[in-house]
Amino acid sequence: MSYIGEVRRSAFASFGAAVSGLLVASALGTIQFIKALGRRRYLVQLGEFDDHMLKDIGLTRADLRDASSGPIWQDPTATLVVRAVERRASRRQVARSNLRLVSSKVPTQQPPAGDLISCG
Repeated sequence: MSYIGEVRRSAFASFGAAVSGLLVASALGTIQFIKALGRRRYLVQLGEFDDHMLKDIGLTRADLRDASSGPIWQDPTATLVVRAVERRASRRQVARSNLRLVSSKVPTQQPPAGDLISCG
């Protein structure tokens, strides 16, 4: 085989790799877009919950509004997960500080039974 034949193959190989890379990237982007649209349907279903039900899962109406205000291609569940986790962490921190206050007032070093679940 000649030198020119080798150059042509490598040039076409890199072109083929670039085209296949673009096809894969566009396919993945399309899949993510479809998933984001599907998850927005779940967001609509969450909007039908009353405030007490939302509070049970750690969300508020404002969280739903914030999640839906993003671009349509953005997954709204990521915002909801972050909000719920932040709220849960802040409640645990408050509970731990309350436990420290209670345990400092009790003469024994044991926390009151049944007050909190330990996160060890």
